[in-house]
Amino acid sequence: MTSLDRSRPWCAAVMRAHAKSFYFSTRLLPAVKRRAVEALYGLFRTADDLADEPGMPLRERYAEFERMLEAVANLRAPGYTCDAPWFAAVRDAVERFPIALDDVRRLIEGCRSDLEDPGIATVEDLYRYSAAVAGTVGRCSMPILGAADADSLDRGERLGIAMQYTNVIRDVAEDRALGRNYLPQQEFPGASDAQIMRELAGIAREYYREARVLAARVPNDGSRAALLMTAEIYGGILDRVERQDYDPLRGRAYVPGREKIWRAARCLIEAYTGLPTIR
Repeated sequence: MTSLDRSRPWCAAVMRAHAKSFYFSTRLLPAVKRRAVEALYGLFRTADDLADEPGMPLRERYAEFERMLEAVANLRAPGYTCDAPWFAAVRDAVERFPIALDDVRRLIEGCRSDLEDPGIATVEDLYRYSAAVAGTVGRCSMPILGAADADSLDRGERLGIAMQYTNVIRDVAEDRALGRNYLPQQEFPGASDAQIMRELAGIAREYYREARVLAARVPNDGSRAALLMTAEIYGGILDRVERQDYDPLRGRAYVPGREKIWRAARCLIEAYTGLPTIR
């Protein structure tokens, strides 16, 4: 087996294990696009885990981030080799699609910022952080899906930010158990967690609605439906949190399998008929 033959299934397995909703929505993509998205996720998840997983000394984490940044800087360099399991698949993706390596670098640096207190005090702080660790995912995904113009990259970034806001809202209790807080409490003095979470959810829903604009710009080869499904299913997580009254202690919200299927069906109808179904 070549390094690419080993790297592709490794990235796909990482995505399937850790991003079930995102993985589900990308099954409709043509194989070449799907493999590129899986490759990027393998890299991005590696960076995220490097910041979060316990057991590695801080100095070693910083050193590993530097190695990742060096590898990313050389993705398009002939003759450069790297034994990271994601490298060959990501190199193949950036050779096939006009993915900006600066966006990939920004994501890694955003994850590295989690090694210290990211200092989330205001909505602007959260937006900047989310743009680095998730908006970059949206920006990298748009050239793969088929819309690489500046406005589509910006809208893709906001879709990624919405997904990060959803993660923040869903994971308040889990993050605090790790000693982290991503709610911009300084901007809302005296407000409860639920009130702040509701504000963030409103912003995220607005960004999710932009998925329709993006969907109209990409080929109807599964890319359109995948975009709509991503926004719809992540929006479903917000619906679940709302049903829990935005209470961080009522368990981690998720979209059950049956609900995920009917939400996906609505997106397929919209993608292939043009009939609006997404709120």
